[in-house]
Amino acid sequence: MQPKFCSQCGHLLEFRPVEDNHIRPVCPSCGFIVYQNPPIAAGVIAAREDGKVALVLRGENPGKGLWGLPAGFMEIDETVEETAVRECLEETGLTVQLNQLWGVWSYRHQAKQSSGVLVLFTATVVEGDARAGSDSVEVKFFSLDEILDVPLAFETHRDALTKWKGRKT
Repeated sequence: MQPKFCSQCGHLLEFRPVEDNHIRPVCPSCGFIVYQNPPIAAGVIAAREDGKVALVLRGENPGKGLWGLPAGFMEIDETVEETAVRECLEETGLTVQLNQLWGVWSYRHQAKQSSGVLVLFTATVVEGDARAGSDSVEVKFFSLDEILDVPLAFETHRDALTKWKGRKT
């Protein structure tokens, strides 16, 4: 969503190229330039001792009705590690211990003409009972053999799980 008014002085913004030749919202009154940066999301490949991985059935768009890794957007006062742990707890009811950084993926959202960054960690489930959070319908654990046959909401999740499965076989 593009801003319409300057957050510094309230004047109507204009869209024009700036020093870096990107068209950006600029205030013609005070000169303030609005830089719209991509959001950062973090999540986990949360595995139990038996090796099965938790996925959530999404209850909201994007990807409503499809499966995904527990993940979500970073809050202003969090690290990516804290975001990953919080999102897993919110979406699955499971507390996890992060093991390692699994990867960083960039993605483009064509419909919104935007991009973002996803940071994923491997994690071990340490406590909790699997239960769907407010934005998910179901939490289910999938084995190594079935994980890539599940209809996934995002290519970034498929890429991460493909890499994970390759390392486990």
